[in-house]
Amino acid sequence: MLDFKTGQPPTAKQVQAGLSPQLTLETAILRRGGFEDIPAGASVSELGYVALRGGRDGGEFCGIAFKDSDPDAEADRAFAELCKVVARFADPAQPYHSLTHSMWSTRYGDYDHLARVKEWSLTGGEGNGEGES
Repeated sequence: MLDFKTGQPPTAKQVQAGLSPQLTLETAILRRGGFEDIPAGASVSELGYVALRGGRDGGEFCGIAFKDSDPDAEADRAFAELCKVVARFADPAQPYHSLTHSMWSTRYGDYDHLARVKEWSLTGGEGNGEGES
């Protein structure tokens, strides 16, 4: 399974931690028969990224080498984690936090203005948001 990145490709640790789940979730879809012409239960031997940085070379392949695991096992784990998240959000009382990983709490993302990250961080997350602009 292959993905293209214009920035820095994620590490195996980031993929295993669920911070970059694209390839593992695509593999989970494939393993469950989600791709036409590929039978359910198919195995994936390798995950990797092609780093597109421009220039003459056109791209560099960066394979993901999992320690004590393989792409199929990581795909199954990512699918199980996705199922847990879906189940949590099936509960109407579950809040939708915009920043769930503390490692990004000091970084302002491209879409954080939509979640009003700056406003909520000033109030400490208090309030219900009514009447605010």
